[in-house]
Amino acid sequence: MDKEISAGAVLYKKLLNEIRFLLVYSKRNGEWGFPKGHIEKGETETEAAVREIFEETGIKIKEQDIDKNFRFADTYKIKGTLPETKGRIVNKTSVYYLCVVQNNRDTEKIFTDEEIEKIKWMTFEEALSALKYEKQKEMIKSAKQFLSMYNV
Repeated sequence: MDKEISAGAVLYKKLLNEIRFLLVYSKRNGEWGFPKGHIEKGETETEAAVREIFEETGIKIKEQDIDKNFRFADTYKIKGTLPETKGRIVNKTSVYYLCVVQNNRDTEKIFTDEEIEKIKWMTFEEALSALKYEKQKEMIKSAKQFLSMYNV
């Protein structure tokens, strides 16, 4: 079976002494999720995550802002989206890291590109409620627990 691999991140920042998580709203599937995208030839997972975060949110981060101690992988079946897999069922693996957003941007953005309609900083409870898939809910719970271990 064909495979596709994407990389992305659970972005967070502290706002008014509370952790906020950034979710993106996909035009393609009409669902909230985390910024991610296909790993391009020659890219590492974290390089792809940095690129995709910028492409989908406009937020520039540095690779050193990514916490490589938090890595969450989710594998599922979808219809392929790459030219070489389009229309066929593939095993898709999405790899996510935890990433702090260092600046104080609180802007929420409405996009005009083909993939993302809007982004929104959410509290843990809001994000948990907005996410549809159990693996995404498990991931944000793991991220919150990971951050609490470091008193973030």
